[in-house]
Amino acid sequence: MATAAGERRSWLLVVALAGAAAWQPLGCTTDGGGGATDARTAEVLAAIGPEVVLPALDAFRAEAVALQGAVAAWGGAEGDVIVQDAFAEAFLAWQPVEMMQVGPAGSSLSVVGGEDLRDTVYAWPAANPCRVDQAIVDQPWTDPGWLDGALVNVQGLDALEHLLFASGEDNACASQATINADGSWAALTAADRAARRQAYAVALADRLVVLADRLIAAWSADGDDFSGALAAAGSDGSPFPTQAAALNAVYDANFYLYKRMTDDKLGTPLGVQGCGSAQCPDAVEARESGLSIDAILANLDGFEAVATGGGAVGLLDLLVDADRADLADAVRDALASARTALAAVDGPIDAALAADLADLEAAHAACKALADLWRRDVAPALTLQVPQEAAGDND
Repeated sequence: MATAAGERRSWLLVVALAGAAAWQPLGCTTDGGGGATDARTAEVLAAIGPEVVLPALDAFRAEAVALQGAVAAWGGAEGDVIVQDAFAEAFLAWQPVEMMQVGPAGSSLSVVGGEDLRDTVYAWPAANPCRVDQAIVDQPWTDPGWLDGALVNVQGLDALEHLLFASGEDNACASQATINADGSWAALTAADRAARRQAYAVALADRLVVLADRLIAAWSADGDDFSGALAAAGSDGSPFPTQAAALNAVYDANFYLYKRMTDDKLGTPLGVQGCGSAQCPDAVEARESGLSIDAILANLDGFEAVATGGGAVGLLDLLVDADRADLADAVRDALASARTALAAVDGPIDAALAADLADLEAAHAACKALADLWRRDVAPALTLQVPQEAAGDND
């Protein structure tokens, strides 16, 4: 009988082979049949795991362990600076990984090797504070197996943020929600809420460390070695039939820069992207913790790590090799401009919406310029395919 891991690997190979026709060869790369390969592309792919993803995951795990300790020592009191600071460090350590949703962190429906682990660690923008407050009433975490099947919006960093930063006697649910309509929330004393918030937070913080370990094992050479799968793209045994397919998978993951970071984190609150109103402050990421600008700056750190191969060899080096050093320099300049513009925003995004829109609009424009460069210029220069959801977007 085949093992579960063996079945998963076989399925991933089927998915990769089914999508092989969609990928175009890059440089000297062949069709993955074991012939000559592009040595420089192989270097880039070999660097992604050990030089980019694993260092980011190790950094996140260290902060997740620190958060675990802080939550365990927390009394459940509102406004506890120690536990909130520990959350901020773990949250911001995760943000670079948002740019690395290739392999295990990615969606099992669309990413080769995807295990949906990103959404379990951090589900934004699918966060739902009301569901978290409902769980405070119902206490489902007392079942040891609950988190294995729980929806992503009641676990991970999103739920922890609400538990650690919410204040007052009110909850995030509408008046007609069950916990308000039946009086079960109102029946809780302040001491009840504090005790349950801590117990819930302990379960979530413990889970974050487990998830960090799973991701590290998935990428490590002594684990499932997804790093090796990328490095061996085009060879027998790799789920990637060609180097081009593997490189495009890395590029697709890094495309978070365009759709999620620029559009959702900045464009939607500003009302210029999928908002339907002049402004949408309720769409701001990390609104309770006030970390919205810091999160985007950390996203850019992850983008840079992928683009440069963590200082080893990355996609920008491939541009240089393709006689497009000018484009590599333009990406670096646009990245620096985006960081400068974001740093000029006074306070978190929701505060900036109510104060000085000019700096926030400038930050959005700078991030969009970087994202447009990455989509419109880098993709054709490296013979990469833009992800389907953005292929027809001419904004």
